Amino acid sequence: MDHAVNERRLNIGCGAHALPGWVNLDLAAHAPGVITHDIRQALPFPENSFAVVYHSHVLEHLPHPDAPRFLRECYRVLRPGGLLRVAVPDLETICRLYLANLEGALAGDRAAAQRYEWMVLELLDQLVRDRTGGEMMEYWQRDPLPAEAFVVARMGGEVVRFREWWRQQPPAPPVLPAAGVEDRVRTSGELHKWMYDRWSLRCLLARAGFVDIRQCAAAESRLAELRRVDLTADGAVRKPDSLFMEATKPDRTA
Repeated sequence: MDHAVNERRLNIGCGAHALPGWVNLDLAAHAPGVITHDIRQALPFPENSFAVVYHSHVLEHLPHPDAPRFLRECYRVLRPGGLLRVAVPDLETICRLYLANLEGALAGDRAAAQRYEWMVLELLDQLVRDRTGGEMMEYWQRDPLPAEAFVVARMGGEVVRFREWWRQQPPAPPVLPAAGVEDRVRTSGELHKWMYDRWSLRCLLARAGFVDIRQCAAAESRLAELRRVDLTADGAVRKPDSLFMEATKPDRTA
């Protein structure tokens, strides 16, 4: 295979985070040059096409039975020795923070009670919501925002940008959901269909054939070029609630 083709990088589910010089793919194109594709189908590339495959906050949107097939597709299109980098919401950290703040709330700590309210939403809202934005968006509209520093630390600039946008909107009366909205939300890319921790994700990657599976921090990678893909331009973590993991496709020459 041509070396230049073999060294390409693939960014799956890029959203608005298309990476320059990469092959960017998503269900809908939010930037020029993005390939539109439904990842529930086979990836539209030959085997051994890429040196790197990356996806951030994509895997949790697939039904759990579909996840192994998707990761096998990632494996297929990677060249031998190629690297997969995955970011997902970190179920373990969410649960630990939920339990810690539950105990604090029960002990009478008002700040912990506010953090607890947020952690319940972070754990459940995207699993069960029946309207766009769900209760998370309603929470972000509160003024003042309860546990603001904690919520921003958990969710990053997404919260700040939303609140800046929301303050510029004219007041609007409540609107009842239109017929069919719940079905559209449940079939869109908004819902989480499963959650992962460092053990379940490691096992899933191993079953797909990956080796040398390692958890890492947002700014850590075996490849220097990947140490900023999960950071904003100012060096902040783009999705601070994430679990990051890397794995390789076995190198036939090793």
